[in-house]
Amino acid sequence: MKVIEIKDAARLDVTATVQPVEAASHAPGEIYYSDAVYQLEKEQIFKKDWLCVGRVEEVEKPGDYTTMRIVGEPVLITRNAKGELNAFANVCLHRGVEIASGDGNAEFFSCPYHAWNYDLDGNLVGASFMRESVGFDSKSCKLKTLHVGQWAGWIFINLAPQPAMTLEEHLRDYVGDLSMLKMENLRLGTKVVLDLPTNWKFVVENLMDVYHVRTLHYNSFGKHRGPPENFPFLLRQHGGTFTRYEARPMTPDAVSLFGKMPALEHEPENFACSSHLSPNMQVIARIDNVHPLVMWPTSPTTSRTIVYNLYPKEWFDQPGFADKLKVYDDYIRLVLAEDVTMMNSLQNGVTSGNYVPGRLSTLERGIHHVLKDYMDKIGGAKAA
Repeated sequence: MKVIEIKDAARLDVTATVQPVEAASHAPGEIYYSDAVYQLEKEQIFKKDWLCVGRVEEVEKPGDYTTMRIVGEPVLITRNAKGELNAFANVCLHRGVEIASGDGNAEFFSCPYHAWNYDLDGNLVGASFMRESVGFDSKSCKLKTLHVGQWAGWIFINLAPQPAMTLEEHLRDYVGDLSMLKMENLRLGTKVVLDLPTNWKFVVENLMDVYHVRTLHYNSFGKHRGPPENFPFLLRQHGGTFTRYEARPMTPDAVSLFGKMPALEHEPENFACSSHLSPNMQVIARIDNVHPLVMWPTSPTTSRTIVYNLYPKEWFDQPGFADKLKVYDDYIRLVLAEDVTMMNSLQNGVTSGNYVPGRLSTLERGIHHVLKDYMDKIGGAKAA
């Protein structure tokens, strides 16, 4: 028997889920709405794992910055005067107010409450009316530094004081699987942000669910994909997956408006691949663009999904590029709308008193792999 110990000696039986996929069932409904489970996720996953937080071009120049909250933790990412990337806890050393909001460019950050000022390296450089405070030394004060790294044009951070592994170790499998895409040579064309009334894991699972594509998406991109049994999921460390398959470009008529990306010139027109990077990133590619998604929990039953639409940097100067970009953006939004309707229904279903987790199909091998890793992490998937 395998259980997850969640709170006050309560246990959640996940025995049926951690069986080999041919004998396994889906996860108990509480996984997708329990506040106690959500607290475990925050502490055991999002405050310990390496997390993708955006593209390097979003903070490209000295002084550029962006802010976010990750499971309630305020985060500030910026470039200093030397062009070095920094990540800090966005928490003033005086009263804890967030010293920056949104994104932009700044020479320094000033807390909006009492005007304590910080430079781009997080050092406190000004704190008025503090001279008479005994033992206070502004020169020794600095915003809490977070671990930050870069790979293939992406920024990753880790909230743990001492990460269990380096970013390089975390990405070991993915580097080999995805290096062919040359994402470091791509740039962000558009970004779609969706706030959803559904648990973040439903979005993760949906993105690797090949079982539903020819049903739910038949009238959009489903009819332009290879048969679902031709998705050889390669199972990677930390719950990761990789699969290469056949699919046409993400346009209404499934024909590229650009041609092949330079890095994929040798690939067929129906090239596609997809990779899950634990815990919450999915990289999806076609012959003419890459559109990764990052899923963030905002509560036990709500989440935010960000879609990054990437294209070769040399295409941005093409005539009519913005108009072509809108075609891809609109089509991805249409496909996402189909998924959102079903994920909302999934969220409603698992809270029903009549819900009993059904058996997994072998087409759901990727979902099963991710669930097993997830249950290990929140851990409590212990023998009992």
